Amino acid sequence: MIRRAADVAALLAGFATLAIVLLVSYDVLMRYFFDRPQLFVDEVASFLQVLVIFGGAAYTFRVGGHVRVDLITGILRPAVRGWLRLGTLLLGVVFLAVVIWVTTHSAYTAYSYGRVSAVMLYPLWLPMAFVPAGLALMELAMLVALVRQVKLALGPAARRDEVAPDQDG
Repeated sequence: MIRRAADVAALLAGFATLAIVLLVSYDVLMRYFFDRPQLFVDEVASFLQVLVIFGGAAYTFRVGGHVRVDLITGILRPAVRGWLRLGTLLLGVVFLAVVIWVTTHSAYTAYSYGRVSAVMLYPLWLPMAFVPAGLALMELAMLVALVRQVKLALGPAARRDEVAPDQDG
């Protein structure tokens, strides 16, 4: 289920990227050829960019597309690398829980005060809610990896290493 949700969020992020390209192209066309700038494009493109970043985070983590420092981990024994991965996953889950809490509170505050965007008066809580929603999905994907890593780290000594990214996506 988490895999499917991450895939759908990544697909939405891909469509948001396409929408940004089309909106900016439309704005350039209208601005430079017809002298009719489209003020909403900057605002909508910024909101969609938040979806692109946080919508694709869980998918990127799940398939192993995140940035790694293999310079250090490549020289470690597999069992040590597995325990290091366990520690970094725990740290990541705790960090994401704090960030999710803070960004959820910010989105709720924007909702309760009725904050709107400067140009088109869109409610700001909606794009702000993309941040904790995307991070919560990423945290769920990290928790799945954490459970897999714990099982591997406590399993037979010959198999102790890092969990591999999902191979089906």
